[in-house]
Amino acid sequence: MIDIHLCQPDGCKSCGACCGLYNYVENSRPALTERLRNRTRLFTGVRRGDIELDAYQEALRHREDNRRIYKTIYTCEFVGFLDADEKRVGCMLHPMGNDGIDLRDRSFYGQEICDGHFCPSYQKLASNEARIMVDVIQDWYLYGCVITDIDFVREFFRIVQDSLAETLKPQKVLESERLAAIILEYCSLKTSWPYCDKSRPRFGKYFFVGEDYDIARIDYDKIGAEKSPYDKILLSLSSMFDSGAELAAANAVLTGIIERFVSEYREID
Repeated sequence: MIDIHLCQPDGCKSCGACCGLYNYVENSRPALTERLRNRTRLFTGVRRGDIELDAYQEALRHREDNRRIYKTIYTCEFVGFLDADEKRVGCMLHPMGNDGIDLRDRSFYGQEICDGHFCPSYQKLASNEARIMVDVIQDWYLYGCVITDIDFVREFFRIVQDSLAETLKPQKVLESERLAAIILEYCSLKTSWPYCDKSRPRFGKYFFVGEDYDIARIDYDKIGAEKSPYDKILLSLSSMFDSGAELAAANAVLTGIIERFVSEYREID
């Protein structure tokens, strides 16, 4: 397991994916920001003693759109902003926000599960991969989208490290504004990808039908194209292509980012 706390790595961002934050049908940045802002405002009343937790939950049941992408993944109503600047998301029941009182047994999973859960990224990501992503991404929404998508992170590192014939050094990346900017450009594809599949409920490579899910595949034969060398990345970006020309354009975007990163990394002593 890596030695970085991916859930709350610093004061600039955090991740609420395991609480189902991205599992809402309306999961855009503006939609989630408004949802979290309203919850945080209402929970302030709980902390002041103006309303009870039962009243808080009842109010959200009436106010929020609770449609979920994947119906068997719970979406916790106690995720909110942890700071006035709205940089960090997390559990409003946690004792650190309630004068040492642990209220997490009021949540769906309870204190024991919430306290002991670590997402697969803790096991699957290498230390340098996690360190670089934590230091480069500085907003909660993009951070949560990226750090939990193991294929998206690992494929980028695999390709550039194979090209360089060496392991990326976090300090070298973080001391270069240009290298950090290129990685951030890559990560930002998560929120700006023009070939994203909008035809069905989907998050990354997974698509959902009620309580069932499956892994999407790109039908290369249908568009008369060879399998992309970036297939795992394209799937992580929820890609769907109507033509070989669209695939070629998508490949060109990824090639450009990767080649610029490799070239810049080589130029740094």
